[in-house]
Amino acid sequence: MAKDYLNIVERALMMGISDKINAAVTGDVYVYGQFPETEDLKFPAIIVQMVGSGFNEEFFGQDVTFGASGASGTGEVYGVTYLVHVLLEKETEITIGSDVYKQRRLLNWFMLNIANSVADIDWSVYEEEELEILERNLQAWRDVGYLTEFQWYGATAEFVIMFKNFRT
Repeated sequence: MAKDYLNIVERALMMGISDKINAAVTGDVYVYGQFPETEDLKFPAIIVQMVGSGFNEEFFGQDVTFGASGASGTGEVYGVTYLVHVLLEKETEITIGSDVYKQRRLLNWFMLNIANSVADIDWSVYEEEELEILERNLQAWRDVGYLTEFQWYGATAEFVIMFKNFRT
């Protein structure tokens, strides 16, 4: 039976983004594992949403060597896709160093630094079980802009993460 790698990867992704971003800013940035109820939403918000998995499997079959333990068994490379949404209210301000960022400038800062955070995650810090991430790719930022009816700035990134799914 395979370990719960999808949840391990998702929590590591959320914590890795939260730790890097919150270490760089004065104030709090809220990271959610799903879209919160409207009354629970706090800004600035980063929402991590798994939208697909298993599309990039490469089956290895028997005798797969797994990580530093050198254990062998059955497994494959498993791909999972996440959308990472950034939402900012029009009045959201964040201090970064001695500069105050807001509106589109703040959105741009989040876009670049979320991409950097995902690229720089040390997965071994967040793993609950042995986890071997093979690739992480930013596919694209999209839906970048301003929603006048809500007075929110927002953007969505698509990330693909591939890991070794060690089944036995």
